[in-house]
Amino acid sequence: MTKSERPRAPVSSRAPSGNVRRPADPNEATSPEPPQAKGAESVRPTVPPRTGPRFPRLARAAVVVKLAIGAAIVIGASAGVAWGAKRYVTTSPRFAIKTVTVQGNVRSAPQDVARAGGIAVGDNVFALDLDRAGHDIERDPWVKSARVTRKLPGTIELAITEHEPAALVSIEDKLFLAARDGEVFKEAAPEDPMDLPLVTGVVASEVARDREGVEKSIVKALDLVDELTKSALVSRYPVEEVHLENDGTLVAIVGRDAIALYLGKPPYRGKLEQAERVFAELDKKKAAPSIVFLDNDNSPERVVVRMR
Repeated sequence: MTKSERPRAPVSSRAPSGNVRRPADPNEATSPEPPQAKGAESVRPTVPPRTGPRFPRLARAAVVVKLAIGAAIVIGASAGVAWGAKRYVTTSPRFAIKTVTVQGNVRSAPQDVARAGGIAVGDNVFALDLDRAGHDIERDPWVKSARVTRKLPGTIELAITEHEPAALVSIEDKLFLAARDGEVFKEAAPEDPMDLPLVTGVVASEVARDREGVEKSIVKALDLVDELTKSALVSRYPVEEVHLENDGTLVAIVGRDAIALYLGKPPYRGKLEQAERVFAELDKKKAAPSIVFLDNDNSPERVVVRMR
């Protein structure tokens, strides 16, 4: 019998026992298991006992306390550094004020402006409150606005804007100065300019009740002054006064004889041209008018003249 004809061992038809491994699937990746000794038992590994603290909440609290202490140390160190830096810049001679510049002043001397703001050479440049210094300078009635800036290491710059008087305003028995925008900014003093147009008819109670409305009325009066200045009347009849009527209309007082021109409501250019023609006719007749009514808006060509 040849080797190839050797009889094969019979295949048992019984199901394999629990100790017999089934053939591995060639497509399934498995790792070889070590052979188990005869009589050995499979033992599940035991879980090691906990080694952490018995009270986990106390442990977490301890961690939080440690973090808080660390943060407090960092904050304290930062505050110390900041305090030291502040102390240096506010006490070092390097940051002492050496120069004070003033721009925009016309009626006040530079040293007076600096003194009004509490600014002195030698003071610390950082110790100066810029906003407060500006407000203190603006207490001067001539100063409309003030801006204070620092330029390191030792310069303070002041830029101010002063009011420009455009009219005298009579309020009750006192005279005040007003700017071109109608703002009444100070009571007139003997040393103040007096060669200005006079605005009358302003009531003190109106100033307190409606200051903005009074300012608009003053602007309207100054607009009329500008129109009169451009007209041919001004050469012989300069503007002396503009009176504000209760109904909002205007009366211009012109010339040395104080001739009253009742002009009513704007526009005024056409009415002033009419007044020029009326005055030319009166000059021919050697007549001296006292009042000229040019306020008939329904019939602008109709002019009523009251003689002296």
